[in-house]
Amino acid sequence: MRDALTVFWRAVRDWYNGMVSFAAMNALWFGAALTIVLLGPATAGLYAVTYSAARGTGQHFSDFWQGAREYLWISLRWLLLNVIIVIVFAVNIWFYGSAPGLLGQIVLIVLITLGLLWITTQLYLWPFLVLQEEPKLRTALKNALFLALATPVYTLTLLSCALAALIFSVVLIAPLALFLTSFLALLGSLAVRERLQTFGKLPSPAPTPIDGEPL
Repeated sequence: MRDALTVFWRAVRDWYNGMVSFAAMNALWFGAALTIVLLGPATAGLYAVTYSAARGTGQHFSDFWQGAREYLWISLRWLLLNVIIVIVFAVNIWFYGSAPGLLGQIVLIVLITLGLLWITTQLYLWPFLVLQEEPKLRTALKNALFLALATPVYTLTLLSCALAALIFSVVLIAPLALFLTSFLALLGSLAVRERLQTFGKLPSPAPTPIDGEPL
């Protein structure tokens, strides 16, 4: 839990430090999302930016355009897959939610649990796609699912923080267009890098000198 909270506060700090560019790219993503068709490429572009920021190399509009182009087809497949999943879950939840008896309620609970697990994987999926040398949707889904299941307390803590950010955005309305998506993308990117560094799959960041003294 402590590691997840550390990642959350770093995401808050990093987003605040890059507020202008993050807000501008969030607004660009929001406008693209309204077209539905451009939602996938815009999401890819936004995660390319936030992953670059998570690596400490800053956030640039050039990364946004490059990410949208580079992951164009995979982002469209991701979007189509999510549309199918949402429709399947919505139909089944409606059907079993109105079904009488204990069996219907049990199936409904299972469906809601699986739906929450799917939402959870979305937090990790795009950072894995950006990280992979050869981006493959199936591999990223598998890695995202494994990370969510292997670190349940960490993941639930992140989800609680993400929910708090969502409530904050809904209450203030404007941050929906200027804050939420870029912040969640940054949070997911930081979380994936932190977990991979913890598991020894990525090199840990070098320690920084204190008070200007050499290490």
